[in-house]
Amino acid sequence: MAIAKLDTGLWATGIGLAPGQEHSWTQADQNYGQVRWFVAHPLALPGTERRLEVTRVGEWVSASGVRTINVVVRNVGSTTANYGIFVAQNV
Repeated sequence: MAIAKLDTGLWATGIGLAPGQEHSWTQADQNYGQVRWFVAHPLALPGTERRLEVTRVGEWVSASGVRTINVVVRNVGSTTANYGIFVAQNV
């Protein structure tokens, strides 16, 4: 199955994520069947390596039918990181 079109862009930003810590991001009003990909990009600063992972992506539906997506980013490096979460989604 081919994807006809993708939208991409910055979804969220995180500041000061310490080694071993996680940030959790949520967004409500998701559409049923919409496919989304997430990547955490650490800001590049000279002389220091930074590593991040998107460790979980989940979605839930409330009793009233509101869909919410949750994205968790973990710092798997040895230094504090600032970052952006970028998203690609089908339209």
